[in-house]
Amino acid sequence: MAVNNPSFSQRAQLALEMRKRFVAEATRAMVELGTLVQERLTSLMNEAASSRDMQTRRDAWSYFQKARPAWLDGTLRVWQLALQPAKAKPKNALDAGLDGAFELVGTDVVENKILASRLVLGVMDKVSGQLNDLRVRMRVLDGLDDLESHDILLPEVLVLLMVEQWGASGMPRDSWPLVNDVAYQHLTERLKVAYTNCNDFLIKQGVLPTIDLKDRVKRGAPTR
Repeated sequence: MAVNNPSFSQRAQLALEMRKRFVAEATRAMVELGTLVQERLTSLMNEAASSRDMQTRRDAWSYFQKARPAWLDGTLRVWQLALQPAKAKPKNALDAGLDGAFELVGTDVVENKILASRLVLGVMDKVSGQLNDLRVRMRVLDGLDDLESHDILLPEVLVLLMVEQWGASGMPRDSWPLVNDVAYQHLTERLKVAYTNCNDFLIKQGVLPTIDLKDRVKRGAPTR
């Protein structure tokens, strides 16, 4: 419920509720993505390709039959863990894993970030307008200069956790390019809607119904 001059606790509660709504929408998108990936891998089995590529496709399809539940469940779990306060998480959560959900070191970490960054760049190009508005409104609620680097609202955080779970579920890393386009198209569409809904929700709560240029100028970090 919108209130005038909300207290810190009221702002924090509203911010958490908004993030939960975002993760709920991302969760629905992830479940749908599981079906789309299955359809994509199946269709690739019927397309002409070199012997080597066909073997890669067969392997990916076969692995996905077993890995799909683990990929979905693992991704949804780490997204939920990302909603926890930062102090409740292990340090370097995105690199070392969340609560033992996955263990990645060295080359695995770097390669996962490369895979995720390619997808994120495409998604960001389509959702940046709504995301930027949301960042401005979240500054009001969080009392921070910007979203923190581990914030689940950031596409790079959401996508990296999903890509890491692809490997953690048992999928070969070289199989991800087979489904990257499907993931890009679906996540772009669904995340744009999710960010729009987040902004609409906050507007209804009275959080910056209109964003002026001065609102987009980052404030200094609050004094403690």
